[in-house]
Amino acid sequence: MGECEPIWRRLAGYLASLASGLVMGVSWVIFKLQLNVEALGPADVNWLNMLGVGVIIVPIYLIRYRGRLFPAGQPYPWLLLFAVSAAGIFYLRNVGVDLTGATTSAIVARSETAFVFILTYVVLRERVRALGWLGTVLLLVGALHTVGIGSTELSFPIAGVIALIAAALLIALNALIIKLHFGGVRNEMAILASAVVQTVIFSVVVPVFVGLDGLRHVLAHPPLIGLIALAAATIVANLFLYYYAMKRAPMWAVRVLALVAIPTAVAGDYFVLGAPITMNAVQGMLLVIIGALVIIQAGRGRATAEQPC
Repeated sequence: MGECEPIWRRLAGYLASLASGLVMGVSWVIFKLQLNVEALGPADVNWLNMLGVGVIIVPIYLIRYRGRLFPAGQPYPWLLLFAVSAAGIFYLRNVGVDLTGATTSAIVARSETAFVFILTYVVLRERVRALGWLGTVLLLVGALHTVGIGSTELSFPIAGVIALIAAALLIALNALIIKLHFGGVRNEMAILASAVVQTVIFSVVVPVFVGLDGLRHVLAHPPLIGLIALAAATIVANLFLYYYAMKRAPMWAVRVLALVAIPTAVAGDYFVLGAPITMNAVQGMLLVIIGALVIIQAGRGRATAEQPC
């Protein structure tokens, strides 16, 4: 028998999930800074950010795949479906937020967790242990507490709710695609596919339906180019961590640990944008931290059971 693999290496997927959520929360703060620019709307931001992602990932892809840019045996149809779904997720989520408001959308969007657990049990045939369920409940309650559930008047217009639920379902299905079909796909290829397809789609949507005022404004203000580059860098970092995590940890754990993005974004709002933090938010953050630790402990137990030292 070989040497026992270090426990941290067996928990690498869980740790990458946690890091992915933290980076995602930072990226949300950057998105807010972009959307605070009057000339930029959601479609402009997504288009320009995806262009930035392409600028970063294309050289990496060319170096990694030199001599065989389109290797045989890759799940290209699934990559295309995955990328188109990503564009749909962006559009539906923004429609939902616009129609329902930030707090209501935060509640409805958590339906993704239910979809992920259903797919985990029905399709992947994986059983979640009691400790995993406990951590999930703590994370969900903490995340909703952080965004102020219970302290804000809520409304649930049917069109907005449908859009948010559809986005949540697409997120869960995309996670399933990664789990089932991207095991042999290098992260660079998955990121490039998503960036290219979204860039193509929004290169049509923005000029035709939105206009190019946002692009002209960015080109006229160089600091905004740096902000877009920073956003693109966080997106790439988040996706590398996320895809790595999906290959090494259970799908449910990766998606649930992504909820740490919410308190990270709230903390970022406080330090970067000067937004106040309520006692509810602090309590929610503590619950999220406890829930994340419980889920990682559940992963530790799983890793030990699969490869005891």
